Amino acid sequence: MELIDYFEPVSVDSDYRLGEKTAFGNFVQKHTEREKTPDLEEADIALIGISEYRGAHRGNCSNAANQARKCLYELSMADEKMKIADLGNLRTGKSLDDSYAALRDVMAELLAKNTIPMILGGSRDLTLAMFRSYEISNKTINLTAIDSRAGMGSDHYPDIDVTEKSYLSTIISSRSKYLFNYSNIGYQSFFTSKNEIKLLEDLMFDSFRLGIAREKLAEKEPVLRDTDLLMISMSSIRQSDAPASLFPSPNGFQGEEVCQLAWYGGKSERLTSIAVVDWYASYDQRYHTAHQAAQIAWYFIDGYYKRKGEYPFNPAKECTKFIVNLTGSDNEIIFYKSNKSDRWWMEVPSSKLPRSLMVACSYEDYRKACRQEVPERWWQNFRKINH
Repeated sequence: MELIDYFEPVSVDSDYRLGEKTAFGNFVQKHTEREKTPDLEEADIALIGISEYRGAHRGNCSNAANQARKCLYELSMADEKMKIADLGNLRTGKSLDDSYAALRDVMAELLAKNTIPMILGGSRDLTLAMFRSYEISNKTINLTAIDSRAGMGSDHYPDIDVTEKSYLSTIISSRSKYLFNYSNIGYQSFFTSKNEIKLLEDLMFDSFRLGIAREKLAEKEPVLRDTDLLMISMSSIRQSDAPASLFPSPNGFQGEEVCQLAWYGGKSERLTSIAVVDWYASYDQRYHTAHQAAQIAWYFIDGYYKRKGEYPFNPAKECTKFIVNLTGSDNEIIFYKSNKSDRWWMEVPSSKLPRSLMVACSYEDYRKACRQEVPERWWQNFRKINH
């Protein structure tokens, strides 16, 4: 079975923005009835529409992906160098597991081609299928979710069914050696139990409460710079900005804040897949939420074409090295600032790894070390790799 056979062709009007030449849709290779195979060898990013919502206990929501695609096509092109392929909508399997398997296999093939899969539509449990594609590729990854919920779904695991509330528990309970770190950005305490947060802490994973994340949004850039797989739930956005999200709430990120986070993700040379999920087309009056999802996707693509080629990070190239000695101990923390992008990294030593771990950080982390405060990201990674 060929890759394109997993998909239904794209069916979107071609009159983007009244035929403007700079419309996004004019720069996309599309899988249509006439032209069945976009050139994936040339594509940087492959759009994949998803109609699978059974993990969220919803019926068919195929219009979610189609509406987001239409809204995206009507925007201006993100960059003149854009090489985007739209594969269409992934055919929904007879069972939920069939849909997971199809997405896993499609993503694994795209990753092997160094093409970034961009998922539009579906529910957050699809993150499990996306993660399994990295297992096929034998790659250990960092997973980040921009989400109002932690993804554990239960105070106890592993004896739970896979749903949008429990995909992370399923990954953890499988004891997969391919998950190095999980980060949640924007969880809300009234949707997340204390036991869930404690479990994340015990596993040495990252979680950032909504208020803290919004207060210093730029401090989340290093988290996204060290991310391989990014899932963005539309339910992380406040209801006024995403009224058709699967789990609407009056509180959440502003739409432009999630666009900013998506742009950080796009700029991350390490990030190789993204999903924008969790909205219900039937409730989306005038495509309000679809427009928001499309703009999130646009900002990711814009960020992608501003990458600086700094992964894997090599401190021997075009960097300034800073050594901070910690008073009262023999320890020191080594920082590097890129002369190309002004971004920062820090070196985390390990007695178990053949070399130190390079962790993305911020200027604020360097300032903390200068104040004799050990940066939390340094300490957490140190514990993890020396555990």
